Amino acid sequence: MLPDPSSLTNLIAALSLAAGLLIVQFLGLQAIRMGWDKLDEATSDKITAVLKFTFGDKIVPVDALALLMFVNLLIGAVLMAVGLTFLSVIILMGIGLGIPVFFYQRAATQRARELELALPLALQQVANEMAAGATLETALKKVASSAPSPADIEISRLQRRVEVMGIDEAFGEMAKRLNSRSFTLTASVVRVGTSSGGRLIEALKSLSRTLIEIERLNKKIRTASENGRRNLYLMSIVGPLVAVGSAFVVDHETSVLEDGLGQLLIGISLLSFLAAHVIGHLLTKAKV
Repeated sequence: MLPDPSSLTNLIAALSLAAGLLIVQFLGLQAIRMGWDKLDEATSDKITAVLKFTFGDKIVPVDALALLMFVNLLIGAVLMAVGLTFLSVIILMGIGLGIPVFFYQRAATQRARELELALPLALQQVANEMAAGATLETALKKVASSAPSPADIEISRLQRRVEVMGIDEAFGEMAKRLNSRSFTLTASVVRVGTSSGGRLIEALKSLSRTLIEIERLNKKIRTASENGRRNLYLMSIVGPLVAVGSAFVVDHETSVLEDGLGQLLIGISLLSFLAAHVIGHLLTKAKV
């Protein structure tokens, strides 16, 4: 007895679809690997940091990117299957990809602030250890053991690099990697102090007092900036609430959630909401 032709056709279609998905996933993985190899070190480090922040420390960046791509394609296919337009799906997928980056940037900003808060005290402790007769390498090792996190990690890393690379190069590399004006100033002071005949201790103590005063002024600026940012966030949420609320409150012949233009307007309002957060952060990011 011959099999039902329609069942055979469905089986062939399912197998073809599965094979096509496997081929697309394989080609996508190869493309991601090739693109990853061409990235510069700073960019690849930042992408890796975002992926680790999102998925945990035990991830392989290329595999995580491939999985992220596959999951987004799958979610996009499901959303289109339930009736969303292509543009709406693209907007939602873009928002989904941007959320981990947004939270990583918030975490990175918090970590940088904690480092800058710990830096003046660490410099004072290093100066005290050197005044007691310790070398710079020994002073950094002692301070790293008592410094709060995440300063202990950075000072330990700095101490190891001083031993390998030398003082000037290690401090310069640290300032470039952390991209902080306080650490850049510290690197410059250390470079001048080591070349001025042993006046490094006085320079570190003076720098510590200066950074404490700068942080005091920055705290006042942050308080005013956060108040303005909070007001901006409250105003920016009105658009998405009105857009989504109109789908349930207003009696349309076609629901806004089912209409292509309505979906697009809701997506644009959500993007505007996120853009307001980014712009507000940039406009109020003032420092001494």
